[in-house]
Amino acid sequence: MSSDLKNKITNYATVACVLLIAIGGSVMMYPNFKRGRSLKAQNAELQECIDAKKREIAFLKECQRRFRTDADFVEAIARQNNRVFPGELVFLFDKD
Repeated sequence: MSSDLKNKITNYATVACVLLIAIGGSVMMYPNFKRGRSLKAQNAELQECIDAKKREIAFLKECQRRFRTDADFVEAIARQNNRVFPGELVFLFDKD
């Protein structure tokens, strides 16, 4: 064999090995990539749930603060729950 032919075969073999390694690496990494995307979506969903709970906690803390300081708020909540002042006459109507 001539050295020119040996060089061509060596070059083709090297290129083929590099391509096989690149393709094999890609095939092996795809499940991890897919799992990573799934985890990012799950993380976004959980973060939205956390944000909703934080908003709910802020609302409840505001209600607690108003119960301590706002008499009109306390009265409004009491009336929503059918509570009355002593001696007050109340008419309740049933909904059909």
